[in-house]
Amino acid sequence: MARIQPGLERISQLLRGVQFPWQSIHVAGTNGKGTICHYVSSLISKKRSRVKSGAFTSPHLIDRWDCISINNTPVDESVFRKIEQHYLDLNLREGINASPFEILTATAFTIFNEESVGLAVVEVGMGGKLDATNILNNQAVCVIAKIARDHEGFLGNTLNEIALHKAGILRKNVPYIINPQNEGNVKRVITEYGDQIGAIQTDLTMLPRSFYTRRCWQRMSSQMRPMQQLNPLLATVATVTAYQSLNLRFTPTALNEDLYNISKAVNPGRLEVAKVPPVFGDPNGKNNTLVKGRRILVDGAHNPDAAKLLADHVNSNQRKVKRGKKGENTIKPPRNGWPVMWVLAMTEGKDAEQYLSILLQPGDSVITTTFGPVDGMPWVKPMDPKKLLKIAQSVHPSITGMAMPRDGVLRALCAAKFLADPKGPIVLTGSLYLVGDFHRELRPRRAQDYMRAPEYEDDRKMFKAMLQTEEKRVRALFGNPYSQPSYSGVSTHDSTFEEESVDSATSLDFEQVHVESEQQDQRQLERERWSNMQAELATIDDTLDAIAEEELSVLKKWAPQNDDTKSVQKEEAKKGEEGNKKNIVEKREMGEEGGEHGKEQNGSNDIEETDERDILTTQNEQSKQAESVHSPEMLDEKKPSTTLTTYKGDGEPVTKHEGLTDRPKVGNEPKIEPNQETANEGLKEDTGYEIRMERSKFKGDGSRDALSSLFEEETGVTIRKHTGYIKKTFPNFRDRFGDKTYSR
Repeated sequence: MARIQPGLERISQLLRGVQFPWQSIHVAGTNGKGTICHYVSSLISKKRSRVKSGAFTSPHLIDRWDCISINNTPVDESVFRKIEQHYLDLNLREGINASPFEILTATAFTIFNEESVGLAVVEVGMGGKLDATNILNNQAVCVIAKIARDHEGFLGNTLNEIALHKAGILRKNVPYIINPQNEGNVKRVITEYGDQIGAIQTDLTMLPRSFYTRRCWQRMSSQMRPMQQLNPLLATVATVTAYQSLNLRFTPTALNEDLYNISKAVNPGRLEVAKVPPVFGDPNGKNNTLVKGRRILVDGAHNPDAAKLLADHVNSNQRKVKRGKKGENTIKPPRNGWPVMWVLAMTEGKDAEQYLSILLQPGDSVITTTFGPVDGMPWVKPMDPKKLLKIAQSVHPSITGMAMPRDGVLRALCAAKFLADPKGPIVLTGSLYLVGDFHRELRPRRAQDYMRAPEYEDDRKMFKAMLQTEEKRVRALFGNPYSQPSYSGVSTHDSTFEEESVDSATSLDFEQVHVESEQQDQRQLERERWSNMQAELATIDDTLDAIAEEELSVLKKWAPQNDDTKSVQKEEAKKGEEGNKKNIVEKREMGEEGGEHGKEQNGSNDIEETDERDILTTQNEQSKQAESVHSPEMLDEKKPSTTLTTYKGDGEPVTKHEGLTDRPKVGNEPKIEPNQETANEGLKEDTGYEIRMERSKFKGDGSRDALSSLFEEETGVTIRKHTGYIKKTFPNFRDRFGDKTYSR
């Protein structure tokens, strides 16, 4: 069977004279194209679409035929083998020398013909221009996902060269969409090529505005990080475009409901949360140790760009979560999060150092393993686990790890169970082929009654022995790194277990058992240092929390008072005014006692005018002082919170008042409520304002003008496009808040 030789000559000979009456959604890219195909194939397979659909994705996960589906259901093995055999015979008879992927592509397209599908999702195997799937001439829409460096030996060493290969799937007068996260030069190369051949570019704006306001999309997007939202949106645009080419109707509500339901379903190998009963027990059972019944994260990320997405998810959703049941004593994660147990295998030739430098953090643990032969792709080889482990430890010397060259992925997970922090996550990643092995080994053990049914008794005993052996190995190499309980209540002092351990080191046939003791001692010391450092950081965190609480109590003294206090302030201000009048009257009486009636009257008038001038002079000085406090030059030198300024219209100051606790309320000042979580600390830092508002009040119709009007009603501050006085005085206001500050 031939190795990979990009080109369309062989696939053209295999499919000579074959027509494609169905239309296709052709998807190329480096990262995300599998997810896009998953969403599109699920959307178009819904009954409401009223069209029979097909899907061809690669590589296969478990069996070769599961990469071809009709109405989102894998084709029957017998159907697949019958058509595949036809092309195997044709290839041999005519000496075409086609590759396994070209045979697979011809098989998939012929199955679509025989099943009379109307619309099919086709994922590019590698590149685009010279890929076997590019024999198609029936595209309804083309999608180009995120492009990154991959397969450089075939596609080129620069992103521009790779992008040009991907753009090869575009067709004249056929709409196409590009992932907007692609780099600028990548989008430029694709757009220029599309313009040359007359392709029609579209984007996310083609979705109606009502799509984004539907409840299902709001719920779905709120559960995703921003980078994860694009692929479902790209899939939706592709589906809508294909519907239009087939004159099929759609509604935003229907799309929203379908998309939300698809997002809740498991997508194997894409941030998949999986249970592994043979290793961790029943996930639905009692979980007191935080180990029994745990689930693991399974992802097929295999290049640096995919590693960034995986690391973002793990760092946000796995490392930082509290452990324990709600309502009980939950355990906070350390400052840098829980250490992660990585179970890794990679394809030979991948840039493992760059990949691992993105994923790994100090204190993590690594178990490196391999994947088995890939059906139909004999040239794909796994990286040596020992080599991969050395690369991981070169990235972070404190990494603790083991290399397990054989015995499968489930055995590696058995060792991971005892090397992992019981509160930290376990992540299996590095290759889709490793993910395929995981599902292949786990498939016969997925039954709900696996932990109890008699027919699984022998299998359970096998895994019990395997777990005991791996526990012994971990203890021999690393001691008891996290004081984790032994498997299934088996004590390390159990006589049977001790007898088995006598010659376990010789029976395990792994080099890790023979590692020099000095290296193991050094790694154990590094682990202890890391644990001590985490404990110190936790202490520092507690101290910082206490300081923050104390600082908050001090800041309360600067905050405006409540309504009761304000009424007291008004009474005090009133008393002060009455006192001033009384002083003036007393001075007038003193003047009357000093001389003649006419002179006394003139003198009292002079005294009154003098007092009034003194008061006005004092107010002017206070106003000037307030202006100096709010000048750009003095913002960093003065406390802006000691002076409030009301801004109206174009941002010009209308009234200025010095002091926060004893000033009278003038004009439409910002409403300030202390101790509300909605306080905008950045705005206070820049302007001295603490603008407190409920987000629900700023719904409006979503436009900037409507939101600005509501904001002005609530706060008395008008901010229009960040111009005028505010932009001049506070130049980093836009940098901090941009256009999204008061948007929906």
